[in-house]
Amino acid sequence: MILAVVIIAVFAMSGCKKETYTVTFLPNGGNGVMTPQTFTEGKSQALDINAFTRDGYSFSGWNTTPAGIGDSYADGQTITVTADMILYAMWQAGGGSGSGSGGGASGPTQGQLNGYDWVDLGLPSGTKWATCNVGAETPEDFGGYYAWGETYLKDGFTWSNYTYCHGDLSTLTKYCNNPEYGYNGFTDNLTTLQSSDDVATAICGAGWRMPTETEMLELNEKCTVTWTTQNGVNGNLFTGPNGSSIFMPAVGYYEESYNSGYGSYWSSSLYTSYPFSARYLNFSSSYCTVNGYVRFAGRSVRPVCR
Repeated sequence: MILAVVIIAVFAMSGCKKETYTVTFLPNGGNGVMTPQTFTEGKSQALDINAFTRDGYSFSGWNTTPAGIGDSYADGQTITVTADMILYAMWQAGGGSGSGSGGGASGPTQGQLNGYDWVDLGLPSGTKWATCNVGAETPEDFGGYYAWGETYLKDGFTWSNYTYCHGDLSTLTKYCNNPEYGYNGFTDNLTTLQSSDDVATAICGAGWRMPTETEMLELNEKCTVTWTTQNGVNGNLFTGPNGSSIFMPAVGYYEESYNSGYGSYWSSSLYTSYPFSARYLNFSSSYCTVNGYVRFAGRSVRPVCR
């Protein structure tokens, strides 16, 4: 009888074991190291005090996304955790070393246009970048794939089904500055997509558009670019001069077949040396650059606004 009671007691104790979860802290452009914090299911406890610093910035709290558009938490806030979580340090320009507790959890400069979120990265041009791709609902979603200058989704990407040609690269019917590539010598000398052919404008509305080659170069050259994984998705984190960030997933691209593992985003700029191509942002875990390639390919689009 005693043995049975002991067995029942042990079984009951094992059934009451609580799960533990880990909160990982990332500096998001700052410096320093913080040890991941362990939370027990159903038990509230205070977040560890921020130990990251950043010259010229003050720490303003934590957020579940690097762009500051997720759930916000104050430094040392008492929370209850129900799953593993990553918290990104939020920074505001000004202040000293950027260490210590922030009074609240205000994030980087951000807003909305036509219901779509943008982030001000502090770039010299003042360009504001969308937090999501065209057709995506979260920063990690790939969104839609579009041929350059087309504003609709389709199955398959080849010269034969590209809108602005008669079947190959030497029969262009719009956006051509060289008669060698134009249909029957056609040229119109258009080198930037018109708004009627801009999928960012078509989907997101007036004020949104595809970035120019110059704006993509600015994003690459003026931001700190970090290959990372966000919510299980690989991609680049672009952190601007003001500490704000956007995440761009490695969406891959279509050129007759799908090619994975790369970031591949259209600009609105024609590749004028070879007008059968257009400029696009191209990145992987080892590089990030602006290239030019065939217009019929299916690539993602990250909108911008001013």
